[in-house]
Amino acid sequence: MFKKFLSFALTVGSLAFAGEYWHLDPGGVTMKFLSMRVSPRTAALSGAGVADPGRVSEISRNPLAMSVADEAEFGLSQMIFGKGGADNFVSAYYGLPVGDKYTVGFAVDFLGYDNIEGRDENGLKTSEYGSYAWSLLAGFGSRSKIFNWAASARFATQTIDDETGFLFSVDAGGSFRVNQYFAFGANFTNLGFASKYESEKEAAPLALQAGVTGFIPILDRWMIHLSVDAYRRADTKAQLLIGGEVVYYDMLSFRMGYAIRPDTEDAISGGLGVTFGRVVFDYAYSPRPAFEGGNHYIAIGVKF
Repeated sequence: MFKKFLSFALTVGSLAFAGEYWHLDPGGVTMKFLSMRVSPRTAALSGAGVADPGRVSEISRNPLAMSVADEAEFGLSQMIFGKGGADNFVSAYYGLPVGDKYTVGFAVDFLGYDNIEGRDENGLKTSEYGSYAWSLLAGFGSRSKIFNWAASARFATQTIDDETGFLFSVDAGGSFRVNQYFAFGANFTNLGFASKYESEKEAAPLALQAGVTGFIPILDRWMIHLSVDAYRRADTKAQLLIGGEVVYYDMLSFRMGYAIRPDTEDAISGGLGVTFGRVVFDYAYSPRPAFEGGNHYIAIGVKF
């Protein structure tokens, strides 16, 4: 099992030094919404925890989340932006166990902006316009207590005013639970092809993430999850993501995270999760100091 995971990690790592679209200038990728956090749990952990997915709602950004779908689950997530954000970002997800060892997963994202101020080539105001983007994802993965793997395929499109672009990409990941105290994981997301936009060549927002999670049991009721991940997108510098979660009987969770990003400022994020019966609820808040505000994340899922 460990050899399989090591082979996968080396393959993923090799992507960091290959490919036409890996070393790009800042802002050099299209459809950046595919790198935005969707799950409140991930947002509360500042993106950390690739080796320790905890909610099926993480499927759209971490294919390894299919490993936690022990029952069929459908849910909705919404991001409420602070100042300078979009008008609407909604995601729907569905995880369905197949037999005793596998899961299929699906996700849909929609991002919309309205009333954007237009400017011509001379900087003069023109009429307002809108922009929207959406994506469809389908994946397949394993469910195991030791080694897990998952892969998914995505189609995305983005329209700004009257110009539209398309993207086809794949995500894949693997994780290895060493023992009851440690787990390692790695994945790549958005490896694929983006169409031209206004005759300009575009690059997909390819990203790599790898990390380790420690599990600290407290008596019989509490469990502490501590994650440290390295993350890099094709047009950013390497980032260090740190997150912690305190779980009580798998019913109540308190989360906090911090990301060290050389490209931009960040602050402490946080949130909580509640499971009551077959209903799963999560909330998170992620500050955006540059905009004097932050984003709220809300998700609710139903198991059946």
